[in-house]
Amino acid sequence: MKIEVFDNQVPFAVREKALDYCSRTNFTLGWTDRPGVDHEKAVPNVYASWSQEQLDASGIFTYIAPCIEETAFFTSRRIESAVVNLVRPSDVHYIHSHPGKQVALYYCNLDWEDGWYGETLFHDPKDLSRISFASAYTPGRIILFDGSIPHAIRPQSINGPKYRISLTVLLCED
Repeated sequence: MKIEVFDNQVPFAVREKALDYCSRTNFTLGWTDRPGVDHEKAVPNVYASWSQEQLDASGIFTYIAPCIEETAFFTSRRIESAVVNLVRPSDVHYIHSHPGKQVALYYCNLDWEDGWYGETLFHDPKDLSRISFASAYTPGRIILFDGSIPHAIRPQSINGPKYRISLTVLLCED
């Protein structure tokens, strides 16, 4: 699977700034992970769409960009969109993909303990009942992956923080 994980790339002071910037973002209620879900029954998720200016102001892409440069399979360079996901323990997240895109995912929380869950689960494209890779929610982690890989968020335990915050940057070919 085309997945690369980078830890300890972002200095703590930058991580603090990025989390603060995320926390002050105006969030919206109302999306689900995949098309075709009955939106009347679905639990609406909380997110914020960021402009290029907001992504730049957060300071975090400066640390994601070098990871992209050193990852052979990651060929996309044009940022299509950036979304901050604000996940709550009661949220429902469906298996979904981003066909034709490459994804840079950043875990924003500063602290996370074992038992709080919050993993990103990557499923076998041929058998969605099988998890091929699970990324523990590790503060400051950057994950680069092929958007066609089916994946889902595992919400955190009610014993963890009120919010699991991540930044998703979708990139595409020029």
